[in-house]
Amino acid sequence: MKINYNEKPVLVGSLFNGLEIAANEFDLYKNKKDDYILHGESENLDYNGETNNDDFKYILGVYDEDKKAVEIYKTIYLPTKVTAKRNRVYKGPSVKQQGIKNLQQRQALGEAFGTKKAKQAITNLEKNRIDADKLQDVELDISESIVPIKIEQQSNSPLPKVDTEATNVENVYKLKDVVPLHLITIVGTLDSFPSQPPFVKKLYETANQKVLYYASLLFAFYQNKSIKKKDDLIEKLNSPSEALVDYLIQNFTTNKSSTFGKNKKNNFIVDPFHENKLLIHLIIILFHLNSFILELNSYSAQLKLKNSKMLTLARSTGAIIRSASVGECEGFGITRSQAANYKIAQLKVPFKLPELSRKRR
Repeated sequence: MKINYNEKPVLVGSLFNGLEIAANEFDLYKNKKDDYILHGESENLDYNGETNNDDFKYILGVYDEDKKAVEIYKTIYLPTKVTAKRNRVYKGPSVKQQGIKNLQQRQALGEAFGTKKAKQAITNLEKNRIDADKLQDVELDISESIVPIKIEQQSNSPLPKVDTEATNVENVYKLKDVVPLHLITIVGTLDSFPSQPPFVKKLYETANQKVLYYASLLFAFYQNKSIKKKDDLIEKLNSPSEALVDYLIQNFTTNKSSTFGKNKKNNFIVDPFHENKLLIHLIIILFHLNSFILELNSYSAQLKLKNSKMLTLARSTGAIIRSASVGECEGFGITRSQAANYKIAQLKVPFKLPELSRKRR
């Protein structure tokens, strides 16, 4: 028998005849007093052992089958207990509890093990916590104010009333919401129209005369948007009814900044917001007059607008913008090579109103 060791060996396990132990890993810890703690875990079991401080001495014999000899090693004995994990007893504070939110668990952990500064922070958090029950009345006040705000936003929109749930394209923007038909009594001949751009001459024989007359009126008003006196405007618009002119001034102009609060009769201007509103209303009427398909290049030329400006205004109505198809080229009188740059706006259902990138300030 041979006894040979350089460092104090440690016994990490014990086997008994007929018992088969599943493979497992153990961690060995040592403190300054040369005491040892052994710990291991399997799927269902916990192993825990501590140094036995009795007066006995222990040795471990290892049999070498090749040498047919037993080597003896001096060691210590660690009595080890095996317990089922389901019976594990936790002696620390109750931190993790079923049904408790993670925030409360972290707070309990901080109160149990945190530094003095951390515990003070938890105390301050509790002092400043908002009681949700006390905010119920405030929530009701907020919800009651939402409806008036939405109404105000709608009144500040350049778009007329829109039905996003419409199943017929004619009902997305109803004519009665963009054309004051009750104010248009006598239309007369083409010569009595406020303006005669190409689209008016083209549609005169087939379109609804009152709707076409109002489109002609908006076109003429846009051409004369710099006029700031009502009487001069009536003359430029080929003498429409005064009620119609008042309607235009009321809906598509604003007071001069220096004369705010005075009557609009001779103190109005068409600012950028109302100019866009005027053009958008005209575009919607043109949709109705053209089976909801518009040649943007043609109308931007008639209105003397940049193509990009016309495209932006048409898109703001919720229209789909596309290039002219090969089949449409002949009807529009353009070549196939021009089709890619010839933009078409089409209003259709199901309708989706786009988010405006800019709002009135």
